[in-house]
Amino acid sequence: MLKKLRTWCDQHRVHLIFDEVLTGFGRTGKMFACQHEDVLPDFLCLAKALTGGYLPLAATLTTARIYNAFLGDYADLKTFFYGHSYCGNPLGCAAGLASLDIFEEEKTLANLAPKIALLRELLAELKSHPNVHDIRQCGFIAGIEVGQANGDPYPWELKTGIRICEAAKAHGLLTRPVLNTIVLMPPFCITEQELRKAANALRAAIDEVC
Repeated sequence: MLKKLRTWCDQHRVHLIFDEVLTGFGRTGKMFACQHEDVLPDFLCLAKALTGGYLPLAATLTTARIYNAFLGDYADLKTFFYGHSYCGNPLGCAAGLASLDIFEEEKTLANLAPKIALLRELLAELKSHPNVHDIRQCGFIAGIEVGQANGDPYPWELKTGIRICEAAKAHGLLTRPVLNTIVLMPPFCITEQELRKAANALRAAIDEVC
């Protein structure tokens, strides 16, 4: 789909923007999600894992063609007038550089592969639960959709997803819902034992609430 979109944008002279704030830096199993389809955008938006989650920092990458479009003499009126109060925050940037160093030194992407495989295995076991309607996984992120055993969704007024996440806290798992879909997005440093504990906590919470 992304390749078709890239072709369409090129044909119509439209810039293609990828939001990889959540998916960037290995979350999907590759450094950036767009690498799965070998597609380059005109703008790439990054944040979250850029600093390992320790400090807020965001970055927007673009192509040399777009960058060069703003170069010229002041009289050309091509200047990109922009200056945000928190641009280039020194502490945030230092954390970002340190995080990228660790990414390279500890071979984070390579070490993530077996954890992704284990997560897939644990989610396959969870899928047999009568109140789990669907599970979507991409790399090291998953959405677990819960519903009634007869196949009907839970009414939003019941706050089922919220209640499941609250119940999971008692079992040592901190996560969040999007309505009745439970988001499971483990930290990269999680151990296999902790990953199994997270899956067990989620199952126990679903049992208690549903």
